[in-house]
Parts: sequence; C-alpha cells; structure tokens
Amino acid sequence: MALLKRMLQRGLTGAALVALAACYVPADPEGTTEDVTGSTLRVGLLTPELDPLEDEVVARLAGALQAEVEVVTGDPHQLFDQLTHGALHILAGQIPSDTPFADHAALSDPLGVVMTYDGEADWVLLLRRGENRFLVTANRAIKGAGR
Repeated sequence: MALLKRMLQRGLTGAALVALAACYVPADPEGTTEDVTGSTLRVGLLTPELDPLEDEVVARLAGALQAEVEVVTGDPHQLFDQLTHGALHILAGQIPSDTPFADHAALSDPLGVVMTYDGEADWVLLLRRGENRFLVTANRAIKGAGR
C-alpha cells in the first residue's frame, strides 16, 4: 500500500510540474525587455516622422518599461539589420504586414490598416524575432492606444 501511495504522489507531482511548465511567462532569449527597462527604447523610423498612433504606442511601451525613447532614421536595410542584431528594438513607419522584412522579424498586432500598391494591409511594427516577452509588452501597448 505504501508503494502505491508513493507512486500516486510522484504521478501527481509530475502532472503538476507539466501543468506549471505550460503556464510559462514568455521569454526574451536576447534579453530585450531587460535591456530596455529603465534605459532606452531605440526605434528605427522608416518615414520622416512617427504617425500619431505609432507615437502613442511607442510612448505607452516606453512608459511600461520606464524607458526613454530614441528615434533613429536611415536606410531601411541598415535599420532592419540593426533590428535583427539588437541595436534597435522596434521598426516603425506605417509598415504593412506583407513587408519583405516579415520573414525575418516579429510582427506586432495590427495598429490599423495602411494602403499598399496592392490595396490594403495590416499596419504593424517590426520587432526582433524571438523576443516574445517584449512582443507581448508591445502588443499590450497597441491594445491600449487610440482609445
């Protein structure tokens, strides 16, 4: 009977551990959230200035992370390279979800819709791929913006 009781306890402990593992907090393998928190949120800008909605989202994200905002402009390919290597945290500038960069970056939830040559597309921000905690935080900022 004692053996059966121990086996049952171990089984329940194992099931509890599996359940807890399924409830993990998203992680940032490269530490983006930690790097930005209390420091600087670096935003690459593909247009002459941030759209008011993008500006609000960036401000909300920076506020959530207690960070200052630094906007960087330049060649789109260089800005994207900086994003993929972690020198920038976000690319903004009325980016359509069907951008050629979409295969190599994380796309935020849509901010709205932008016009493209082919019609309309979701309007997104680009973030470094794999930084899931940072993406969740950015999507929360988007969800609360413009309301």
